[in-house]
Amino acid sequence: MDGPEFRDRTPRHSSARTTWRVTRGLAAAAVIAGAAFLAAGYIYGDPRFAGLFEVSRGAGAGTAVPSEPGRPASAQAVRTDTPPAGFEEQDEPLGRPQKPAAASSSYRFLAMNDDGTPVGYSPCRPLHFVVNAALAPEGAARLVEDAIGTISRATGITFVDDGATAEAPSQSRIPYQPAVYGERWAPLLIAWTTPDQAPQLKGPVIGTGGSTHFSFGAGPKSFVTGSLELDAPQIAEDLSRKDGAAYATAVILHELGHVMGLEHVDDPVQLMYPEIGAPDGLAAGDRNGLYELGKAQCRKDL
Repeated sequence: MDGPEFRDRTPRHSSARTTWRVTRGLAAAAVIAGAAFLAAGYIYGDPRFAGLFEVSRGAGAGTAVPSEPGRPASAQAVRTDTPPAGFEEQDEPLGRPQKPAAASSSYRFLAMNDDGTPVGYSPCRPLHFVVNAALAPEGAARLVEDAIGTISRATGITFVDDGATAEAPSQSRIPYQPAVYGERWAPLLIAWTTPDQAPQLKGPVIGTGGSTHFSFGAGPKSFVTGSLELDAPQIAEDLSRKDGAAYATAVILHELGHVMGLEHVDDPVQLMYPEIGAPDGLAAGDRNGLYELGKAQCRKDL
């Protein structure tokens, strides 16, 4: 997109939130997961530690374990139960990722499996999402819908809109909330919020996004849910400017890229560059990375 309003605008940053690592042993009822995968430290200068998870299977909703005074963040734990495996999982992928028109290696992944494949969502089940739109700017619903359509075509992942939610964003979101969402992994949460409600948005950050991955012990990992947070006041200001909708859509696409498993890159041409400047949409590297993520394995066992 052309226009001096965008070219001269100070770029805003995105932050790829840490993807929590959750594991469940095949024999044990509960295990302690290892340190979570590290997210980009582009904004704050130093990485944020994700902490540990304690995982058990039970009938109740997952609960956060209160931190103890003087206990380091690396020792704090979150307890969560897990849903019945295979909800809506089919034998074959529901869609096919769109093959990029041009090859490019200008992409990175947030998490990798031991066999060298990127961690992604199962393409054999739909990815449900909910939107907390209490603070959404006017016209924001269409922007989210358009961005999700773009990501769906690029990855082949089928998205299902479960409607509105009152769930507030949280940096330690419980991935299984049966009292709220039923006997399944919680849907992807898209929250229009503010830096007061989501402190990770303070400073130049306009959005954050990430996903939770799950595995059986040291087995392959798959994303099971995620969330993204959008700074409603900043985006509302953008929407008041010329071509503001295109810029806001680029922000949402960037954060959805993180949710699907893309990391920041050093190539300023790509939308996954940490500073969002001109809203040119997905570039070749972005599309090739999303294409690879769309080929993740199916997981009837999760």
